[in-house]
Amino acid sequence: MTKPSADTAQASPTKQFFVSMLTRDIKLEDAILDLLDNCLDGAMRLAKGNAVDYAKHFVSIEIAEDHFSIADNCGGIPREVAKNYAFKMGRESDDGRDSDTETIGMYGVGMKRAIFKMGENALVRTRHGDDMFEVPITSQWLKAQNWDPLPINEPTEVEEQLAEPGTTILVTDLYGGVARHFANVGFENDVRTAIAEHFTMFIQWGLTVVLNGKAVEAVRVEVLVSTDEKSPAPYIYQNTIDGVLVSITVGLNTGKSLGDDDDDDPGFERDRSSATAGWTVLCNDRAVIVGDKGRLTGWGDGIPLYHPQFAIITGIIEFRSKHADKLPVTTTKRALDTSSNVWLESLVKMKEGMRIWISYTNQWKNHPRADQTSHWDSAKPMPLSRAIEVVSSRSATRMIAGAIEFNPLKAKVLPVPEDKKPSSKKVVFSRPAEEIRLVSKMLFDDPGEKAGIVGEKCFEMQLTKAQSLKDEQ
Repeated sequence: MTKPSADTAQASPTKQFFVSMLTRDIKLEDAILDLLDNCLDGAMRLAKGNAVDYAKHFVSIEIAEDHFSIADNCGGIPREVAKNYAFKMGRESDDGRDSDTETIGMYGVGMKRAIFKMGENALVRTRHGDDMFEVPITSQWLKAQNWDPLPINEPTEVEEQLAEPGTTILVTDLYGGVARHFANVGFENDVRTAIAEHFTMFIQWGLTVVLNGKAVEAVRVEVLVSTDEKSPAPYIYQNTIDGVLVSITVGLNTGKSLGDDDDDDPGFERDRSSATAGWTVLCNDRAVIVGDKGRLTGWGDGIPLYHPQFAIITGIIEFRSKHADKLPVTTTKRALDTSSNVWLESLVKMKEGMRIWISYTNQWKNHPRADQTSHWDSAKPMPLSRAIEVVSSRSATRMIAGAIEFNPLKAKVLPVPEDKKPSSKKVVFSRPAEEIRLVSKMLFDDPGEKAGIVGEKCFEMQLTKAQSLKDEQ
């Protein structure tokens, strides 16, 4: 039996360890996206459970060699939240915030981690209603060993006033590596692409995101859907698993760009983007992963490895819950927790949808794309939610135990080739340009005919000779 002692052993983390380890495993661009996530959470809280009008909100981001800033008009931080929650290093599991809001944050480290990742000094200025205040995070505070509370100050100068409720974060005294990244145009382009992909739904709904003075355009991830009962449609599945609403669609990829409203453009013939082929995973409208083509989303795991033949296939899956801790997402919000049961169960249905469309591409791979066009004349690009809404109204859609499922193969709405044509192979060879012009002059009385046409004519002539010899034998 041990004897109690009056002595105690310290178990709290040192500030240097906490700050260093907190920032080590997150990429710089992900830290920026974390701050943008917080802006969206603010807009949701401002709506108080109602639909958010994102067209009323903006987020402006500046990255430069000597500073980082992000400003929004998404409602600001209430003073009580700032005093008790917003600047704490972590979140209590029972603080009761966001219990009725479909946010994605759950650990309460995003804003602090982003600031610690970038520089030694920061100022958070916010306005909630008419109440405005600012919280400085200084290098002295970061270097101090203790965890003193951060001061809440009242702005006094006119230029410090925010015109409307929202938050502005300014980070200065950037770390050397961060400053070099921020001065790099390539890094700026990477951040722009990441925002366009991960926040595509919000931008499509009207949110304005400006990076270094230029608005970010959404990368659309959609599948082709026809409203006609007998026309082709994607695979869909929707069910609640472990308290999370899971929605899946797998269909033909479309690269239709933002703002392209040309309804006369045949859906099947649109240029497709390989970036949106594969799987896109959303959690509460945020795209966690865009265009994954690896084992993470089932490719090569009981399914063929991804191949350019499958570039016409796009799968979209979304997990939706008011309890962010149930979502299969990591703390960075840009990676999946693939050990979660909701993910593993969903993966079964993802593969089921993939098999249908892999089989479809196998049927058509030796046929000209134009042969399929007429079957897709009425198809339109649709996001996940709209695709499920349209397809679920079809008579062939099954509804069992709360689950909705449409299998286009079983519904017999997928087009098949009218006849089995012999497989084709490309014949490619190179010859000196002068020789091609010489043969072109002989065949077409024109030395300027295209090389491909000259080559095809040569093959046709030899094929005619070969067939004649065959017939004589």
